[in-house]
Amino acid sequence: MNKQKITKGQFFTKAQLWLKPQVKDFIESSDRAVAYDPFAGAGDLINCSDLYGIKNRLGLDIDDSLGWEHNDSLLRVPRIDNSIIITNPPYLSNYSASRKKVMEDVKQYFDASEYDDLYLIALDRLLQSSDYVVAIVPETFINSNYLQKNRLSQITILEENPFEDTETPVCVACFDNAIKPLEDIVIYKNNDLITTLAEIEALRLQPKNNIKIIFNKSDAWLGLRAVDTTNPAKRIKFDYKENFNYDWSKGIKVSSRLLTLININVPDNDRQSFINESNSILEDVRLKTSDIILSPFKGNMKNGVRRRRLDYYTARAILEIAYIKIYGENDVSDQPLLFSTFG
Repeated sequence: MNKQKITKGQFFTKAQLWLKPQVKDFIESSDRAVAYDPFAGAGDLINCSDLYGIKNRLGLDIDDSLGWEHNDSLLRVPRIDNSIIITNPPYLSNYSASRKKVMEDVKQYFDASEYDDLYLIALDRLLQSSDYVVAIVPETFINSNYLQKNRLSQITILEENPFEDTETPVCVACFDNAIKPLEDIVIYKNNDLITTLAEIEALRLQPKNNIKIIFNKSDAWLGLRAVDTTNPAKRIKFDYKENFNYDWSKGIKVSSRLLTLININVPDNDRQSFINESNSILEDVRLKTSDIILSPFKGNMKNGVRRRRLDYYTARAILEIAYIKIYGENDVSDQPLLFSTFG
């Protein structure tokens, strides 16, 4: 991938996989006369405006070679009367910019914002400029700390990849000009209504950090596959380390986030019950939230369902709940090891 593509976050859509019925209804109900894309790219999102009933189109882009009027929309998005913004803003985190050695090209944007990804900075500019915004953004947006989520009307998770050149899991976020409670913000997966943003937030697990749990401990007994594989039979799970097809003698890096070992003080004769309880809690969370509180991972399983990753914050909460279910609150309060670490 060339440097310009990285620094401009250019990933172009294909076909109209993003235009789900509920997204089309949102655009049509806005009753706007202009389909406006400040990050127009190849023009895929507004060139198909006949499909959602808008005749007038306007695009801007920072890349002069694409043929649109020049504008750096990460700095300012001009306001266009009677328009709805329909766009795919650039994606690039400050971590990725540093790792790919392109930070100098994008530093001005991060310096002027509290956010750590260009797409979040872009959303601020878009919502300053328009009452109605439809944006294809990384699905991690759902779990982000973005401050203007209360302007959302709906989110649609796209399990089928709408891009030709990236496997970044995405969703379609639809904003209007009304501030609303999270109970009124609905989440779809593909064409199906799943839940509300309020229900997702209510189901998030919070660790209490009252049990000694050490992640990435090379001599620990408990293994964790923290990412779904492409095989639906090999999803995220806790198990004895011996039951994973992995050579643990290779060691565990402190930064490991895919497959790791965890140390927690559970007697040998209770370990299978502890594993079963932990996996039961994990599956219950996945079922109740339709996987949404688990971070999306690139690509899908072979059954077409998006792969997911279990972050260690949530994993710790699951292990704490399992421990208390087996031993009770009193046993936790009597423990001499009342601290936790990722070391």
